Amino acid sequence: MGLKLNFKLVVLVSIIAIAIVLRFYKLGTNPPGLYWDEAVFGYDAYSILKTGHDHHGRFLPLFFESFGDWKLPVYHYLLVPSIAIWGLNEFAVRFPSALLGTLTVLIFYFLVKKLTNNLNLSLFCTLFLAVSPWHIQFSRGGFESTTGLFLVIFGLYLFLKKYFTFSFLIFALSMYSYHAYRIFTPLLVTLALLIYWPKIKVKITRVLPALVFSIVLLIPLIIFTFSPQGRARAISQSAFKGSDTEAKRIDYDQKSKKPLRFLSKYLYHEPLYYSYLATKAYLDHFSPFFLFSRGDQIGRHSQVDMGQIYLFEAIFITASFFALRILQKDAKKLMLAFLIISPIPAIIVLPTPHAYRTLQLLIPLAFLSGLGAYYFYNKSSYYFYNKSSYYLATVTRSNIIKICVAGFAIYFFISYLHLLFVHYPIKFGRDWQDGYRQLVKKLELFQNEYKLVYVTNIDQVPYIYLLFYQKYDPLKFVQESGTKRTFDKYVFVSPEEDKYNQGRLLYAAPSWEKVDGKWLAAVDDSAGRHLFSLWEINGQK
Repeated sequence: MGLKLNFKLVVLVSIIAIAIVLRFYKLGTNPPGLYWDEAVFGYDAYSILKTGHDHHGRFLPLFFESFGDWKLPVYHYLLVPSIAIWGLNEFAVRFPSALLGTLTVLIFYFLVKKLTNNLNLSLFCTLFLAVSPWHIQFSRGGFESTTGLFLVIFGLYLFLKKYFTFSFLIFALSMYSYHAYRIFTPLLVTLALLIYWPKIKVKITRVLPALVFSIVLLIPLIIFTFSPQGRARAISQSAFKGSDTEAKRIDYDQKSKKPLRFLSKYLYHEPLYYSYLATKAYLDHFSPFFLFSRGDQIGRHSQVDMGQIYLFEAIFITASFFALRILQKDAKKLMLAFLIISPIPAIIVLPTPHAYRTLQLLIPLAFLSGLGAYYFYNKSSYYFYNKSSYYLATVTRSNIIKICVAGFAIYFFISYLHLLFVHYPIKFGRDWQDGYRQLVKKLELFQNEYKLVYVTNIDQVPYIYLLFYQKYDPLKFVQESGTKRTFDKYVFVSPEEDKYNQGRLLYAAPSWEKVDGKWLAAVDDSAGRHLFSLWEINGQK
C-alpha cells in the first residue's frame, strides 16, 4: 500500500511539474507582445506600488477606471507584489496568472479526490487540466479569469471540506476578480447549497453567518453593478440592443418575398428574438467546432488552428457518460450542474462563443475527460465478452485499442506544443500588440532631440505602452493631468489629423502612412514584420 501511494505521489508531482513548465516556459516572450489590458493592469499596479494611487489618481481604488471600462480589483492588487519583486515587465504582469493557473491544477486534484475518493480518477482529471490548451492559454497571459477560476475551485474545495467561513470569503473574492464570476459564482454556490443541503443543514449555525458575512462583503460590488459605470460596461457589450434588432427586422423585410414579410414582426419581436440569441449563444459553447476543431477565433483566446480542448478528448467525454454511474450521486449532480451553468455568463454579451468568459467550462470538461479516460483504461476490459474461449483475444484487442488511443493523444499533445511554442508567437503577435515594446525603445533613441513627439493612435491606447515601458513616474503623470490623448511631450493622433503646423517634431507613424518628412527608422515586431516608421516633420530636408 505504501509503495502504491508513493508511486501516485510521484505521478501527482510529475503532473504538477508538467503544469509548471507549460505555464512558465518563455512566459515573458510568449505571447510575444503585451496586450493593452495587460499593460494597464501592470502600470496601475506599478502606480499603486509607487504612490498608492492608480494612474487616474484614485487612492487604492476598489474599481479601476482603466480605459473607461472599469475593471475589478483582485488582479491589480496581486500584481503589486509581483512587480515589486520582478519589476515592471511582461513576466511580472503574467506571473500571478501562471502561478494561480498552476495552483488551480493542484487544487483540482484535491477537489476531485474529495468528490470521488478515488486517487486514480483524481490523477486522470488533474492530468487533463494540466495539459489543457484552454487553461494553458489563459494561464500564460495576464487574464483576470484565471484568477477567478482558481478562487472558485478553491472556494468549492473548502465548501466540501465544510470550512464555510473561508469558503464563502473566497467565493466573494472571486466575484471581485472578473465580471463573469459575478454571475457564475452565485449560481454555483446556490446549486452547491441545494445539492449538499441534507448534509449541511445540521451545521446551519455555521453556514448562515458565513453566508451573511460574504453578502455584506459584496455590497460595494452590488452598488457598482447598478451604478452608471457598471451599467455602461454591461450595455456596451450586450447582445440585446434594440437598434440591432430593428436593423435585422428591416433587413429581413427587404430580402423576403411579400408573403413571408408578415413574419418579421414575430421573428424579431424582442422577447422572442432575445431568447433565440441567448439560446444560440449558450449552445455555441457546446459546439464540436468550438470545443474540438476551431476554438475561439480571437487569437488571444486560443490557438485558432485547433479546438479549445484536444480532439481525442471527444472519445473520453463520450465514454464518461457511460461512467457516470460509478460516481456518488452528489458528485455527479455537482459536476453536471457545473457543466450546465458554465456558459451562462456569456449568453448576454457578444461575441460568441467566447472562451474567456466561459473559462470555468473547462473544469467539468477536464473532469469528464478524466472520468472517461479512467473508465476506458481501468474499467472497459471488464465489459468485453469474457467467455473462456475468447478471453485472450478480447483482452488483446482491448489493449491494442488502448495503445492506439494513447498514441493518438500523444500525437495531438505534441502537435499542440509545436503550435504553442513555434507557430503561435509568429502568427498571433498582432493580437498581443507585439511591436509596441520595440516602438518605445526606438523612440527613446530619437525623442530627446524633439520638443514634441507625435504617436499614431491606430490601436486606440498607445499611451499606456509609453507609460509602461518607460516606467514613467505615475505621480508626474497625474500632476501634469496626463490623458490617453497627451502627456509630457507626447501627443497621440490619428493618421488623418494635421501634424504639419506644430513645428519640428518626431512622428511615429503606421508603416503604410505616407508622411511628408525625413524618414529616420523602421520599427519591426518580434517576427520581423514592419509595423511603424519614425519620421522627422518640419525639419531640414
